[in-house]
Amino acid sequence: MKRGHHAIRLLLLLSSSSPSSSLTLGRVRALRALGERSIQFARDGHYDRAEALQRRVLNGMQKHGHPDIATALNNLADTCYLQGALEEAERLQRELWSFQRERLGDGHPQTLKVMGILLPVTLTAQGRFAEAMGLCSEAGSQMDEHLGEMHPHTIAAAALREVLAAHVQGTFEALYSAPPPI
Repeated sequence: MKRGHHAIRLLLLLSSSSPSSSLTLGRVRALRALGERSIQFARDGHYDRAEALQRRVLNGMQKHGHPDIATALNNLADTCYLQGALEEAERLQRELWSFQRERLGDGHPQTLKVMGILLPVTLTAQGRFAEAMGLCSEAGSQMDEHLGEMHPHTIAAAALREVLAAHVQGTFEALYSAPPPI
């Protein structure tokens, strides 16, 4: 067995816990290390392996109410999106949005990023442009209010809104097929 496989087995062993056990520092570190390894699997195109590890990490974090739940949800949603499992990615992003609203509040930058950028991109990939536009517009108003117009999330959401508006209005193709200005 390769050295990396031994390390993963050890981390899996450390991360597993019985129902009565608490989340120890060793388990937190093991879950985070598994999460980092899963990201590397995804980068290497091993999405099935990444997803399996990410689900394990998420379950471990949810079991104990650890704040890294948001990171685990986001990583798993990204992997599902990359695999084309858009409905699952959307479900996970909505769960992430709900979690962040409860823990961080509606006006927090990370909450607004999910609402105004991540979730609308997933909805757009599913062809649900009007719904994506609605979320993006609502988030844009909140971003302007809470983050300011020069915040990176606000700028990204505004650009996405512009593309979505052009698509919904039927001018998307014209927007990108026009010759560049001289």
